[in-house]
Amino acid sequence: MATPYVDLKDNGEMYYVIEERGVELKRIKCSSIDDVLYFVFSSITHDIASSYAATHSISGVDFRRPMFQEQLRLLALASSEWRKKRELEIKAILSEAPYNDGLL
Repeated sequence: MATPYVDLKDNGEMYYVIEERGVELKRIKCSSIDDVLYFVFSSITHDIASSYAATHSISGVDFRRPMFQEQLRLLALASSEWRKKRELEIKAILSEAPYNDGLL
């Protein structure tokens, strides 16, 4: 399982890093503490929303639909800006891989 963490450098640079079995999968340079917190909370809310969607599945409805809705709801509790940012990311995901409602 991949492990996310924050890498704070002595020169003030901040990175959100995802690592699995000692292999770095992703490193995102953050320009502010708000960026760091966004990535941390985005990861946490994704995990919570995924569990929510798994326990609230609806036949014929793409698993991602309730997952994304729940994640957006949770992010909005912390920051409306984080919700907007994630909405744009979800829009990009869905443009590449649209919902598969009814195809299950």
